[in-house]
Amino acid sequence: MLSEIKFGSMFKHKQDHPLSLKWKWGIFLSLAMILLSLISLLIYRHFAIQIYIDQAKEDHQIKFEALIEELSDEVQPFQPQQFSPKANRKTELTINFLIDHYADDRTIIRLFSPEQKLLSESRHFQYPIVSSSKELELQTLEGKKYLIGSSRISSNNNQELLGIVQYIVTPETKEVYVQKLNAFLIRCFFLVSLISILCGFLIAHYFLKPLTYVINTLDLLEGDTLSQVRVVRPRTNDEWSDLSLHVNKLLDKIELYVKGQKQFVEDVSHELRTPVAIVEGHLKMLNRWGKEDQQVLDESISASLQEITRMKELVQEMLDLSRADHVDVDYKDAVTEITTAAALVHHNFQILYPDFHFYLDNEKGNKVYVNIYHHHFEQILLILLDNAVKYSTDRLEIHISVSQTMNKVEIAVQDFGEGMTAEDKVRVFSRFYRVDKARARAKGGNGLGLSIAKQLVEGYHGKIRVESVYQRGSIFYVEFPIITDQRLIYKSEQLAKELAKEEK
Repeated sequence: MLSEIKFGSMFKHKQDHPLSLKWKWGIFLSLAMILLSLISLLIYRHFAIQIYIDQAKEDHQIKFEALIEELSDEVQPFQPQQFSPKANRKTELTINFLIDHYADDRTIIRLFSPEQKLLSESRHFQYPIVSSSKELELQTLEGKKYLIGSSRISSNNNQELLGIVQYIVTPETKEVYVQKLNAFLIRCFFLVSLISILCGFLIAHYFLKPLTYVINTLDLLEGDTLSQVRVVRPRTNDEWSDLSLHVNKLLDKIELYVKGQKQFVEDVSHELRTPVAIVEGHLKMLNRWGKEDQQVLDESISASLQEITRMKELVQEMLDLSRADHVDVDYKDAVTEITTAAALVHHNFQILYPDFHFYLDNEKGNKVYVNIYHHHFEQILLILLDNAVKYSTDRLEIHISVSQTMNKVEIAVQDFGEGMTAEDKVRVFSRFYRVDKARARAKGGNGLGLSIAKQLVEGYHGKIRVESVYQRGSIFYVEFPIITDQRLIYKSEQLAKELAKEEK
């Protein structure tokens, strides 16, 4: 039972601490290189043996032909009588000397008479004369391979057949070479295996080092250190460098979202404090005197409802502002034809504010497509036009112009109202900033409209700026890149037609 508990705890420990990627890649690369080395050594062994056989065949072929040439100097055919005890000792010694000279421990030479009777042999070997050829050929005998050649010997004087010589190379020559080669290759294999293991882990460590930087950086991340910690980008311009760049971009976005969330909470807390205090004050006043006094009751209820409406609008604007931070992700494929959208907003404001004169100036009058969600484009124009109406004074006139260059379009909204000071122009896009706080509060403004517009414009890779002269008026410029991809334009037009059919 105790052993089972120990085994279970060991197995759980291994599961909790699996092999790291460095170890896995190190083992994989080492095995791959060892396998490649083994295959290479086996290929080398095959070719080395084949080259040795070819070289040995060539060397023995030269010796065989030299032996034939020397035996051809004899005049009389080889007969058994020449090798008998009563034979001419000179002839016997000459022939035996040649045989012993060309034969060695791994070579056998056999001499036959013209009638194929064995006359002499350097070492006993039983093999018939299969064919007469000067070429040494591989023959298999009892599972072993021999180089064997048999050649007729003709006299150089009269071309008479003197006899037959057989040249045999035993397999011991190859076996000795193969044994030495195998011993050498085994030593090489163990050495290469050690080098492969070392190189495998070094390569894995080198190429996975940037991943360690990423992991260590992410381990350091906390709420307070988010703005300080970033991944060190490798010097190599490769995928690891791109990964580090994208991780840093992701950390920048996360930091932006975290800051936006904190800012959202702080701004809501700050802005809701006043209307909540007002509502609380009116409820306390009702609790004291308003129960019997109808006028106090009506005033308190009216004021409370007004503040609650303002809080509702404030919360909605804050939500719009928080959503504007990531429109480039949620609506990255959205396309809007802005001249039509601008004309629609212009027409609606003419009806909504009949006392004002709205002028729409479109230089070319052609369709212009921009990467933006159409509701967001209308929202930007609504904010700018509402702002222009709100701050207009005596001259109730507002101009809207649409102009374009080769790759950009610019929308301008001009009013002739209060204008702004230099300080106001710097801070006009800040959250909750109001040029004239008393006037803005009287008209229900929270100071978030231009912040929302700025966030939306920049979210779609556009630009927004303002030019203003105090007591003369202001001009807000919004600039977007123009879409020239006809496939996106066609897709947006088809989608607009489908939406129009659904509305009908």
